Amino acid sequence: MSTPNELDGPAPIAGEPASENPNKAVPALHGQRTQPQHVQARPHRATKVLAVLQVMLLIGALGISSYAMYTVATWPDASESNTASTNELLVRTEGRGADGICLYGGSTVMIGLDLNLNQYLDGDEITSETNLCHGLPGLTGNDGVGIAESASLIETVDIPLGNSTCPTGGIALLSGIDANQDGALGEEEITSTDHLCHGSLGQAGNNGVTGLNGAEGMPGAPALVAQRTPLASVCASGLVIDFGLDDGKGEATALDGIMHRDEVISSLKICNQPLFVGPVDDYTIGSTNGVTTGCDQLLWMPEASLLLTAGSNGLNGCELWSSDGTPEGSSMLIEINPTGDASPGRYAGFTLLWNNGHEVVIFDADDGVNGRQLWRTDGTLGGTQRLSGNISTNVDSAAKPVVWNGGVVMLNNLGDLLWSDGSVAMKAVDHPSAYAGMSNEDRLIVGGLESYQASLLYAENGWLWFSAKSQNGVEPYALHHQGDFLEWDLATGDAEPSSAVDAPGGVVVVADNGQGRQLVRLNHDGSHLWLTALIHSGTGNPTERVAEHLGLHRLGDVLVFDALTSGVDPQLWSHNLTQANTTLLSTTILAPGDWAGGVVHQGRLWFDCVAPSIAHEVCSSDGTIAGTGPETDMRAGSASALVRGFAVTEGALFVVASGQINGTETGACLWSLSSGASPTLVYDPWPGATNDSNAGMYGSVHASEHHVMFIANDGQSGHEWHAFSHASLTDEWLIWA
Repeated sequence: MSTPNELDGPAPIAGEPASENPNKAVPALHGQRTQPQHVQARPHRATKVLAVLQVMLLIGALGISSYAMYTVATWPDASESNTASTNELLVRTEGRGADGICLYGGSTVMIGLDLNLNQYLDGDEITSETNLCHGLPGLTGNDGVGIAESASLIETVDIPLGNSTCPTGGIALLSGIDANQDGALGEEEITSTDHLCHGSLGQAGNNGVTGLNGAEGMPGAPALVAQRTPLASVCASGLVIDFGLDDGKGEATALDGIMHRDEVISSLKICNQPLFVGPVDDYTIGSTNGVTTGCDQLLWMPEASLLLTAGSNGLNGCELWSSDGTPEGSSMLIEINPTGDASPGRYAGFTLLWNNGHEVVIFDADDGVNGRQLWRTDGTLGGTQRLSGNISTNVDSAAKPVVWNGGVVMLNNLGDLLWSDGSVAMKAVDHPSAYAGMSNEDRLIVGGLESYQASLLYAENGWLWFSAKSQNGVEPYALHHQGDFLEWDLATGDAEPSSAVDAPGGVVVVADNGQGRQLVRLNHDGSHLWLTALIHSGTGNPTERVAEHLGLHRLGDVLVFDALTSGVDPQLWSHNLTQANTTLLSTTILAPGDWAGGVVHQGRLWFDCVAPSIAHEVCSSDGTIAGTGPETDMRAGSASALVRGFAVTEGALFVVASGQINGTETGACLWSLSSGASPTLVYDPWPGATNDSNAGMYGSVHASEHHVMFIANDGQSGHEWHAFSHASLTDEWLIWA
């Protein structure tokens, strides 16, 4: 099977029965199937939160600040030299159902020190709890007229010294329902009272509070509490309260009184409406596609909180756009090609680098004059320029960039390895640090290489692995950023190495040993070891197709990959590096990774597959036969889920695919996945029983620290970029909607 350039919607594929029945219920593959939850595609943009609530939250934050100052007094010295033993201040939130404290549910905010250093606030570490309760829902009247709901209010009261609850004073946080809507909490309206007590401060040092356990240590850094506005692309109306130490960690400056992101220990995040989900922009107003094949690149710049995309407004062609991640904050950054399509990132994509402490993005574009060359941008108009150097910066479809030695490496149109850090461009083998460390003999060998290949270009632990042609044919090579150079002659003729994955002491690649395509281990000491001897069981000939779609993935000591060893579709194989055995993981799973490739998440490899009775769905494997099998049947029975892409965040796995809910087709949507559980629908770009957003038809699925982003059609604006705030699936935010 091969991956089509464009997907036109549901269609039979190899290994799939021809008949489809879209109205069958979806059976569970692992336990009881639960009803997927649908996140509204276009959330209401609620008015800004009442000023009084903001003020009260800030007053509450000051109370927490006082408490934080006390807790810091009990911490060990927070200097860099004692980081390992520092007990961090943690904030944990948990939702609560309706009970005697919160009549309509709410959340509990818990604060305490991480005494056992496990990065989690355990029950015996909690020193303060605050309940934030939801308000009374409004009642629906005739013709849709509702009765205004009673608001949740939070008030604070100072606790004087000598109080029985807080002998050293503090603040009481009162929460409740403003039933009479007078903007204040009466005694009968209070549903929860929580206390934040001051503690006895330790002896004051010159630059902060001396820790009680550190009488002989250096002065401690003072605690900081700061409020900031969340990203508009995550929460349009809310606030974030950061807790930390002014200790100068990371890029911060110690004792400057400013909360730097590297000094933040924990945060309390509150949003007054559901987190953002929906289209990022409508580049071409109306139903015309703003993104399509060749104009479908995207990258998030975390430090600048800026989204870079390729897009077309129908007037200027496909150009470079920037955005804060919201439709209102998007605009064309620069028109690179006044006479046609610049198509930024079409071949080399967008690659993020750090250059002298600043974010730089390297991409390719066609300015209509110089051909498709490398460009750089820092997200500003003035910082967007075409790159030049002592090597051709023209690239073609075989670019395949990797990050190495502070820059990006890719093939140029002349078959050379091009390196650039966004300021200069040169041959990768001529990089000063690498060239200076090479021996004269190695320089002569490198100078004789030609026709570098796109099939192998990989970077790990300071090494750049590549293939090139020499008098021995096309063979693998490795160059360390300090100049060490390795070469191999794996077989008579061309070894044609491809695909690579890290392995202890080197990498594993696919190459031809004269007996077909096999796995071979290339070590940092220059040695090698052939790992497999795969053959096609039907013909008896050596296999010629290995790791072409799924690629190579390592799960501990086990490599998982695809190989064509019978029939016409590849199968799933593994090789155990420790036991030195190769195993066919399934006789029924076919075409692993054929459409969407594979991703590793929580010790398992997830990939699209074709399997009996379920057609094209999601499978997973832990590298063993028993731990390999289908995970979903999103379109029941012989109907394919048309899996189009995966994305992995720190704690969640997502897939763009088609499914059914109670026998009704959803079209292509975003789902969350977990092993042994039913997929959960989290975002449908075009809701409706007969509507299909064709999500994932163009571009890839991207995950940033805040969003999962993909291209979809919502039925109104054509194919555009859409974003889903994945923090809505965790307890990271308190949502007051």
